[in-house]
Amino acid sequence: MKTEHYRLIEHYGPDAIIEAFESFITEQRKERIDSVVSHRLDSIQLAIESPSDINNALAAVRTSEALGISAIHIINPENDAGSMRRLTQGANHWVNIYYHESLDNFLIELKKENRLLAGAIIGGPTTLSNVSIEKPICLLIGNEQRGLSEKARQACDTLYQIPMLGMSESLNLSVCAAISLYDTTQRKRQHLTKNNDLHPQQQKILKAAYYLNSVTQRLIDAALT
Repeated sequence: MKTEHYRLIEHYGPDAIIEAFESFITEQRKERIDSVVSHRLDSIQLAIESPSDINNALAAVRTSEALGISAIHIINPENDAGSMRRLTQGANHWVNIYYHESLDNFLIELKKENRLLAGAIIGGPTTLSNVSIEKPICLLIGNEQRGLSEKARQACDTLYQIPMLGMSESLNLSVCAAISLYDTTQRKRQHLTKNNDLHPQQQKILKAAYYLNSVTQRLIDAALT
């Protein structure tokens, strides 16, 4: 999501932002925003190592958002990072996309959050359904051709496989991400016995960000100056 929107929320506070713009947003859109916020999960994230196909990365981002995930990491993309940022600019309207120049940089940020890392590989020692979701976790998907690098595998707390029952030996990056996210988000919500794990203040901040996304920049400038 837009960094400048978060700066406005930090400066004015989420309550003031919501109050300033709620009259400019339709009831239908406000109900949709409330529903989306009430289904967001912070404890599950997605990371993609060295994607080479921007379309696969975009599909994974869209799937993440649709399943209630709001943080996606793109690590050392094979295409020019600047180009990938521009191409994914529209996709980050409702989610936070973080770009990391190297796997090491990503791992440093992950460690700050004390988040487990689970990597998808062919023939992993455990299956997706056995990946623990009790603690905050990030699912790591590898490059379309090579899969996860050896360094990434070594960094993972868990390596898992998606059982393959047909003749195909591997799955497309975006399909692997979709199956992994669907399984873990379903189990996480069952574990929580509710649809989201955001604190009330986090929900307010997200709601304020979505309100800012729903109005024009001209209106934002007029209302907050």
